[in-house]
Amino acid sequence: PAPPPPPALMVRPSAFLRAEYRGESIALATLLCDRHVRAADGARAALLHESVAGQTTELSFARLARDSARFATVLAGMGVGAGDRVAVLLPKGPELLITALAIWRLGGVYMPLFTTYTASAVAYRLADSDARAIVTNGFLRRKVPRDNTRPVVTVEGDEAFGPDAVPFWSSLHEAAPLAEVARYREGDAFALIYTSESEPTPLGVSLPVKALSGIEQYMRIGLDLRDDDIYWNMADPGWAYGAYYGLVGPLLLGRTTIFCDGPYDVRQGYRMLTKFGVTNLTAAPSQIRAWHGADPGVSHQFALRILSVVGEPLPPDLIAWANRTVKVPLLDQYGQRETGIFIVNRYDPDGIGRYESDAPEDGDAVQPASGSLGRPMPGFRVVILDPDGREAPVGGAGEIAIDVDHSPLFWFESYANNPERTAQRFRHGRRYYLTGDRAFLDADGNIHYRGRASDAIQMQQGE
Repeated sequence: PAPPPPPALMVRPSAFLRAEYRGESIALATLLCDRHVRAADGARAALLHESVAGQTTELSFARLARDSARFATVLAGMGVGAGDRVAVLLPKGPELLITALAIWRLGGVYMPLFTTYTASAVAYRLADSDARAIVTNGFLRRKVPRDNTRPVVTVEGDEAFGPDAVPFWSSLHEAAPLAEVARYREGDAFALIYTSESEPTPLGVSLPVKALSGIEQYMRIGLDLRDDDIYWNMADPGWAYGAYYGLVGPLLLGRTTIFCDGPYDVRQGYRMLTKFGVTNLTAAPSQIRAWHGADPGVSHQFALRILSVVGEPLPPDLIAWANRTVKVPLLDQYGQRETGIFIVNRYDPDGIGRYESDAPEDGDAVQPASGSLGRPMPGFRVVILDPDGREAPVGGAGEIAIDVDHSPLFWFESYANNPERTAQRFRHGRRYYLTGDRAFLDADGNIHYRGRASDAIQMQQGE
């Protein structure tokens, strides 16, 4: 007979849930910015922004703290307060980072809007979220409904500024910095991410403060982000993966994040890798395929130490190319907007990035299993459910599910304004969260993807 599924070992939540992300009085802006300034890291770059023209702008943690405190005063004057959603329709740049921190200083909810959304998609999300205000630029302002009555802040320098808009930089510089930092409860939302336009009805997913434990866990374990890494997450911060791990995650750890403006271009990607000496890169499978097709044969110029991909299974030829050309392992990851990444392929040949916890998993370095999604990240118990809702044995195919009772890093509660879709995500009450994706578990604990159900909402770099 086939081996049984892995047992539901009990783990103490304290093994994963960090104290600073729990409780009733969490100063989020302090965690994401101000504490790094106080720790003498104020001069460290929070952001390196590369323009389409190839010009680099650096935003330090100290300046981010100062400018976001001033812009928080601007937003407060527009009526933004604790729990209010602020729609952010901006390209990748310093203004986006400053706006997000300003929202969190007020206890608000950052709601990114992807810049390629249609006007109708923007209108739907503004209405469904009951957004309190909008921050955009002149070019993207045209996507805001003409009958909009919400306050609008517009970044100067673009056409179609609008007579009713509050100018971003001039109002920021005229404002006094907000002295107080708002406090959140661990269950309070600080971001609201909507699913893509491919969904019949876009679904809003709230990110609670307690999810920071899972974000930090993934940054340290799944991505093995180290103090000396040059980290580039190529995902747009308007999507979940970019927001969680390209915006929040680096700020949480006090690391520099890179924003590259403009549409994706293979030559620009190679230039960025060499210009900044990127050591830790995460990209979409489509981007890796594009690089594969335009291989310049200059692998010796790369400083890459680790390359992670999320969104879909990787074909063997792509994995082989990365190993041969980039000379680093190509690690697949798996997760959803509702969960963050929870299956990882870790690769730590030096043992430096081992995690520390009193969880039942051992802390040894894990070699990536070729063709698999990897193993559950510590803090999650992942099972395969058969068609009858039972945990499938090793080798048995079924649906990837999270055992909620034994997954302290699981944080999803419900979709905004959609209890019907929320109910579809859970089985046996709320015992299991269903992903909608099929897979099987091998004898070594690796999960192998086998297909996607029609209603699955997978986390992708481009979504």
